[in-house]
Amino acid sequence: MPTIKKIAPKDIVEAVERIETQADRCYTSLSILKIPANVASCALLAGGIQMVEREIAKRGDNTSHLTATLINTGRFLAVALKWVRMYGKRASRLWSLRWNKQIEASVKQALTVAHNYDVFLTCLPLWHKDRYAVEVASQTWARFTVPGTERNRQVAAYQKGFRPKCGRHKGHRAEKTPQTPRMEELFASVFQGCRKTGGRSFRYADPWELWKELLPEYQARVDGIVRRSGSLVIGDYSLTEFKLFYASFLAVCAAHEFLCFAWGKNYGWYPLDSALLIRSRSNWATTLARLSGIPRNKIDSILRDLTFDPASSLDLHIHPFVPLDNAGFQLAVAPQFPLHSRPDENILRVCSLLRPSVFDATSLEKEPEMLSVVQKVCARFKPCGPISLPAPVPDIDLLLEDESCSTVAFVEAKWIRKTARSVEHVARDAEVLKGVGQLTQIATFLSENPSYLVSRGILSRPIANYQNVFYVLLARDHWLWIEPTDAMGVVEFEAFVRIIAESIDLKSAVEEFFRYNWLPQEGRDFTVQHDRATANGVTIESEVFYPV
Repeated sequence: MPTIKKIAPKDIVEAVERIETQADRCYTSLSILKIPANVASCALLAGGIQMVEREIAKRGDNTSHLTATLINTGRFLAVALKWVRMYGKRASRLWSLRWNKQIEASVKQALTVAHNYDVFLTCLPLWHKDRYAVEVASQTWARFTVPGTERNRQVAAYQKGFRPKCGRHKGHRAEKTPQTPRMEELFASVFQGCRKTGGRSFRYADPWELWKELLPEYQARVDGIVRRSGSLVIGDYSLTEFKLFYASFLAVCAAHEFLCFAWGKNYGWYPLDSALLIRSRSNWATTLARLSGIPRNKIDSILRDLTFDPASSLDLHIHPFVPLDNAGFQLAVAPQFPLHSRPDENILRVCSLLRPSVFDATSLEKEPEMLSVVQKVCARFKPCGPISLPAPVPDIDLLLEDESCSTVAFVEAKWIRKTARSVEHVARDAEVLKGVGQLTQIATFLSENPSYLVSRGILSRPIANYQNVFYVLLARDHWLWIEPTDAMGVVEFEAFVRIIAESIDLKSAVEEFFRYNWLPQEGRDFTVQHDRATANGVTIESEVFYPV
């Protein structure tokens, strides 16, 4: 019978601790630690690219499988890179990456171990926080499960990116933008100038004309992804300046990724020795300053913020610039990871680590920015808010009214940062529960004071005179399953905006929210199975979500 830690027998707790201790030393036998750290780092990054490119070759470059591969690889690559920096051989001054069978075997071993160990890094912290239950089969084997209902699994799947495959709420993947004739012409011209430099390497001159041609597309792409105000100051630079930097960075990455792809297609082998973008920090700064138009000193600050640090970095999507020497003079980038990242989320996470006071200030603006979007979508429902209530009752973030169906809805907004580590779920869930508590306080106050909003001229009649009164917790980026009542429930932001825009009235919109047909269904849209992960002779099983 699975049990959580706080009620587990002593022998179960001790068995899990032994498994954890043994797994933590899984890096000790890795052959890649005998390779100079800079060569090993490049080899690991190239190995990660190889995994991504194999997935693209197998199922295409715009699938949920590729998304999962990138997310997982970006995380466990970070684990392997930390081992190399912390326990590996000293960096070599004279070095180059030459992919061969020995390197490939060392990389495969390291990435396999890191991939398996990453499962331990997910399960064990949540076991310690009583979020996972465990069954111990032996001194070297344990199975972890997530307590909860079918709805909990649906919410977990939704937050992993799964969407319904059919029906009104069918999910859609954005189509990739095809190259323009001018881009095709420039790519062909640059490719003609590429020259082979080794068995798996090639070289080309900086393609400034191509980069500049790609830049508007990536500026538009970054603008479409970033959801916070450009005026937000997140350090020595604003979010607008960061967006210009990142669009320029993506243009450089996109050109290199495509040229590597084209080389492999034309010559029959992917150029793993040239798959990385490796430049000095100074060269990166000069190149990106020229392409973006951002002052050099601000480019330097952004580069520092995005440089991988073994002590704190968790993911190559967040910190794509990997230093190849202790001083950080040379920086390597695996283009596939920044090209599939969320730059706004990542830089704000960096800001939360490096400049907590600045991050806290930016957090105060999140809900108002989110509500401004909602108010536009809900313009026909007379949006009003925030509305202050007598202390200690929280403010009403947003009130919506629809006289046509005698309906009023009170909305509490929570824009909660996505988790980067499994253990962060505990704190994020607490923020959602806080919102539920605030909404309950508001509901209690209004039921006891039904004419309060009439006396302030906000509503034309008492709450009791509406046929339908709803209380909605609107959560963005993170939420958890809370059983709804007829009048109160939690709705995710994306679903809220889409449904309310399509509904004929406010009553039908809220009722559709609380049916939760917009959640993916197990068996139709996703499956869950227990997969095994072994590290240093100990094995755990854990729940893994897969597309159907």
